[in-house]
Amino acid sequence: MLDLVFGRHLMYVVLVILVSAGVLAIVGVALGRHPQRPWEHAAWAASTTAAVCLTLWVKTASTGSTMCVVNKDVMEPFGVAQGWMNLALFVPVGFFGLRAVRRPVPPVLLAVLLSCGIEGVQAVVPAIGRHCDTTDVVANSVGAIAGAGLGFLSVRLSGGRLSSRGERHLRVSAAACAGFAVIACVPAAGVEFRVVDHAEPARAASAEQRAAITDIVHRALGGDVRIVNVSDVTPCGLDGVNETVSAELEPGGAVLMPWPDRSSVGIDVWEHVAAGGVPSGRRIPGAVGPVHDAPAARRAADRYVAARFPGSADEERAAVDREGEGSRTTWTVAYPFHDPRLPAMNVLRVTVDGGGRLLSVHLSATPPGSRQGSRGEKTAAGRGLCP
Repeated sequence: MLDLVFGRHLMYVVLVILVSAGVLAIVGVALGRHPQRPWEHAAWAASTTAAVCLTLWVKTASTGSTMCVVNKDVMEPFGVAQGWMNLALFVPVGFFGLRAVRRPVPPVLLAVLLSCGIEGVQAVVPAIGRHCDTTDVVANSVGAIAGAGLGFLSVRLSGGRLSSRGERHLRVSAAACAGFAVIACVPAAGVEFRVVDHAEPARAASAEQRAAITDIVHRALGGDVRIVNVSDVTPCGLDGVNETVSAELEPGGAVLMPWPDRSSVGIDVWEHVAAGGVPSGRRIPGAVGPVHDAPAARRAADRYVAARFPGSADEERAAVDREGEGSRTTWTVAYPFHDPRLPAMNVLRVTVDGGGRLLSVHLSATPPGSRQGSRGEKTAAGRGLCP
């Protein structure tokens, strides 16, 4: 998990552990004569040091902008590994904070303040290469609350009790509120806030999206193809903006459909990849290879259309296009298409290889005279820049 974040910089993690151990020893010795839990205060300081160092380590590339992402999906961090790591990072901060001061509010408030401060630094100092994201604050805060809860349980199980609310704890809370105000005002002066529906570019698809992908794949390929890893991809972070639904097929293949308009779908299929990286397509029942010319490509594609989309394609007006040379030669046959169940799509493209095997199926609203790839042009790149 650490390698997921720090890559080849795991020695930095070792350095953070050593620094935190040093803080633990120094603070513990300095507070050694303190009558109230010196080593628990030291552990609180050490865990806080580790959280700061691990979240503000400098990447090799700058983010290039002073921007903070405000994510409306507050539950998103709990669906990805990075979110759980951010949560776990602040559990010790909340745990040792509660055990040190024996009050739940001050350590949680200070942990949230710390997380906000970290994100503020990431926003105003793009040179460190870290992104400001409210998703991290949510995960950190939940981690601190969970840690404080565990700390409370440990105190009660050991026969201890929480301390009464005192003037010092009120001062801590007041200082935390002042800190929140400072953190809110400083970034607001020069940081651009971008509100998104999702901070993560991809997540598990919804039931409706899975049903749409399953329906079109079963129509195009039959029910023996296994559909896996169906994802909802929002590269701009906004629902409906360059949004696509993607899936993988087994034994081999991929699907891409723009969402929510469903104006096209691209299906690539292969049984295996031959020597030289040339994919071997899916067998078309009744088709006889090899394919050396346009009429042979038409016959193979016509067999496929008759089996999978009977009555929906105008075979008389089909157009054939050849690409590649030698073993990489492919033939794409484009048909005018009409199906009441797919009203947004009026072109069916079937691509076969030199062996007369199916390589891809593409349905779109593109006029038959224009060219389009098997994976569709309504991808994040083809549908324009993010707003």
